[in-house]
Amino acid sequence: MNEIVETFRSSQNSLLLALDGHDSDAIFQASKELSGAAVKLRTLEASDVDSSLRPLMSEVDELMQASIYRLRFLRDHSSTRLQLLSGWRANQADTYSNPGRGR
Repeated sequence: MNEIVETFRSSQNSLLLALDGHDSDAIFQASKELSGAAVKLRTLEASDVDSSLRPLMSEVDELMQASIYRLRFLRDHSSTRLQLLSGWRANQADTYSNPGRGR
């Protein structure tokens, strides 16, 4: 049981490092590993979890929250970059049709 929780924590940490590195391949691989670890973690019953694992589970929760914040930041950052690349200006985005040409 401890091994399952430790594997999940390690996978979560790997995802966090990949997110910090802004490496899409590493993020994808870490996400796959985390998914597999989450499947194994779901096999545990709450009553089976030893109380000595609670600090580790608390650490895992903090890592998950940190990953969520980084994912939100990356989403917002990517959205902003896409808007800038597409010519987004104050409630108007440049597209293939130019309103000044009457199209």
